[in-house]
Amino acid sequence: MTLTTEELREEIYTYIIQEYDHLTHEEVTDMVDVIVMDMMWWMDDGNVEKIGENTYIEQTTQWRKKFTAIELARFFLKEF
Repeated sequence: MTLTTEELREEIYTYIIQEYDHLTHEEVTDMVDVIVMDMMWWMDDGNVEKIGENTYIEQTTQWRKKFTAIELARFFLKEF
């Protein structure tokens, strides 16, 4: 499974509504838009390498930790 943009949006949306339950729906969707854009830029900028169908490695972990697509999205939300 490769992480689709829609799955990424859903994962980020769920995270945002859990962490920031006081925000309006419009504020949450605006934040999701920005975070998705930031994460895609981060991935495309050479910080992430896809090494399998659903396996990624990431630069700040010194390319040692393997992530699934969903784990990578959660890692990005937590760390950045």
